Formats: sequence, structure tokens, C-alpha cells
Amino acid sequence: MLERIKFMKVNRHKRFEYSPRYYDERKERLERIKAKYAEADESVKTAATYRERLRQSIEDNWGKEGSKAVQSRSANLRLIIILVLLLAGAYFLLDAVELFNGEVTNLDDL
Repeated sequence: MLERIKFMKVNRHKRFEYSPRYYDERKERLERIKAKYAEADESVKTAATYRERLRQSIEDNWGKEGSKAVQSRSANLRLIIILVLLLAGAYFLLDAVELFNGEVTNLDDL
């Protein structure tokens, strides 16, 4: 009888059936390239497929150069900022050492 009376209820873990889905841009690009070369083997090429392949090629290459340029520009800017901060810090540190050195020599005269 005491077994049926439960003062504390223990919760069981919940199970979820989660299957992650994601978009793999690299895989999609490789599939498009494979399809492009599979089409190239066909003897009959229409103007529409040529235009589509050209459009896709331009679209693929459009983002490559821009992203490299932006990354390079941001890296160069970061490097310049770090160098300026280091030079400013060294200047103020050497100025403080010179000030401290001047005060120490003044104490010797007293």
C-alpha cells in the first residue's frame, strides 16, 4: 500500500526526434559544377543552357573576389590600428620613464 503513495514524482527525460537539417553551400556548388560538365558532354547545346551556365558562372565568381578583398582590407586596417596603438604606447611609456628619471635626479640634488 505504501508503494502506491508517492510523495515525490520523478520526472522522466523527454525524448525528441530531432533530425538537424542544414544547407551546405559547398556541396550545392560542387553539384552545380558536376551538372555543368555533364551538360558539356551533350552534343546539342542550346542558347538557353549556354546563357544559364554563363549566368551561373558569373554569379559564382562574383562573390569570391569581393569577399577576399574585404577580408584583406579589414586585415590591413586592423594591422595599422595595432601598430599605431603600439607606437603610441611606446611613446607614452618612454616619456613617462624620462619624466621619472628627471624626478629621481632632482631628488639626488636635495
